[in-house]
Amino acid sequence: MEDLDTPRGHLAFIQSQWRDFAAFAFERFLSQGRGAVVVDLKSAEKLGENLRVPTHYIADRSEPLRKLGGWPSDEIEEIIQTYNPEQDVVFLFLRLDGDVFQYNVSDDVSPPEAYSAKPLKEDERLS
Repeated sequence: MEDLDTPRGHLAFIQSQWRDFAAFAFERFLSQGRGAVVVDLKSAEKLGENLRVPTHYIADRSEPLRKLGGWPSDEIEEIIQTYNPEQDVVFLFLRLDGDVFQYNVSDDVSPPEAYSAKPLKEDERLS
């Protein structure tokens, strides 16, 4: 777990799942508005050979954000207000030591492209 909880580990984790993260973030942006993908390393569990890392989306001005007491810093709040959801995904890593690292990430595959390429769920195909 400690290997993942470094800046290099964070970026490798993002890169290994970029298309899924980008599609997820853009889908949530469309339905909930601006926000961040929160990667909760403090609640991660090792299940055999696999690592389960809780990841969720927190939208700006949402009830979950209010329950957390707001964004961890003014800098993160400003990033949430100004990032381009057509190009970037904001990640917050809740680290093992209680610290929060943030990343504003973009890639060759944009969030809308990743979202458009995502396979439809069975119930979405029927409508």
